[in-house]
Amino acid sequence: MILGVTLNNSPTVQDVWNSTPAWGFPYAGSSVAPGPIAATQIDGPLAQSVAGLGVYVWLDDQWYAEISGYSAAVVGGAHPLDSTQSNVAHGLAPYWRLTYEQRWDRNSLSVGTYGIDIKTNPGNGTPLQGLTNQYKDVAGDIQYQFIGEDHLVTVLATYIHENQTLNASFFDQFAANATNTLKTSKLTGEYSYQRRIGGSLGYFSTTGSNDTILYAAAPVVGSANNSPDSSGYIAELNYLPWLNTKLQLQYVGYDKFNGSRTNYDGSGRNASDNNTLYGLVWVNF
Repeated sequence: MILGVTLNNSPTVQDVWNSTPAWGFPYAGSSVAPGPIAATQIDGPLAQSVAGLGVYVWLDDQWYAEISGYSAAVVGGAHPLDSTQSNVAHGLAPYWRLTYEQRWDRNSLSVGTYGIDIKTNPGNGTPLQGLTNQYKDVAGDIQYQFIGEDHLVTVLATYIHENQTLNASFFDQFAANATNTLKTSKLTGEYSYQRRIGGSLGYFSTTGSNDTILYAAAPVVGSANNSPDSSGYIAELNYLPWLNTKLQLQYVGYDKFNGSRTNYDGSGRNASDNNTLYGLVWVNF
């Protein structure tokens, strides 16, 4: 048995499997390309805006379990009256993780679940008090790996279901619905030859409730039909000439963006207009 303590600023960043969001595929991406209008809380929005402390256990080289609590980062004082920040965590949010891993020969397979139950204040200039929004994220994940002398194969998958109770946003007219849902699916396959050249192909999809305010029409970033639905694929080619250097070419293609394939923002922009070709030189030392 191994017992440990984790202190971190992003749920799942402490995880050792690549099937959870913080270290999940893609491992790098363009910071200037438009992104979909919606994401579940555990899939990025909470990163670097919360701090979490927890305990974990690794038992018999097979079972991993963790329980942590997250709270908001400092937002200007003990009890600030307002904040220009958005989606500020309120109180203590429990996070859980349970995984079973089996290894044989050069193979490993893990199956697990994780999630968070968090309340937030909308912020955006409104007081950080009173009514809150509540997000309950429940997720499952799976990871398979074959690590040979020449060939490395990885398959990753995760599914996240989020229930949203938007009491504060509904009251402040930031949302048209008092309750919404979001569902995210990701599936990735990776291959590497002699740890030098390889590639990855991933599929992603987010679907959810329509909301005329939360997902309003706006050029480039909005949704003409008030939908958060987005889906597409990510293809990568990687070359590692030296141990600590990676050259990467990545292409992100959308078949749906913010609810539609064509004219998704109401201003004539199509989902494919957000397709992105991204080159990266990664030096790690």
